[in-house]
Amino acid sequence: MAVSQYEAGADVIFAAAGASGLGVFDAAEEKKKFAIGVDANQDWTKPGLILTSMLKRVDEAIFAAIEEAKAGRFAGGVKRFGLGNKGVDYSFDQYNAKILTEPVRKRADELKAEIIAGKIAVPDYYKLQKR
Repeated sequence: MAVSQYEAGADVIFAAAGASGLGVFDAAEEKKKFAIGVDANQDWTKPGLILTSMLKRVDEAIFAAIEEAKAGRFAGGVKRFGLGNKGVDYSFDQYNAKILTEPVRKRADELKAEIIAGKIAVPDYYKLQKR
């Protein structure tokens, strides 16, 4: 599927399927195109072809739960983590440093700050589903 998407003109594919997205990375390598990883830092899998990875910062959620428990404030239920509470982020390391340049990272960080500040509204998928 990824090969056909690249052949149809895609420059970048977001492999939003965890480890099953590894086929996307192979297609990126075959077609000399870019991909974006998901869930964890996957930049190392195809150095120079993985623009970045969307990081699901489970470590931050676990740390927050432990801190709440230590303070006697832990309560079960649904908790959402996003940019503002470090629940998601993007990766940057030696494997994508040449393609994720300083100006690009600067702009990404500006946009991230605008989202956190509420200047850019990101649709809430869960709220959209309740319509």
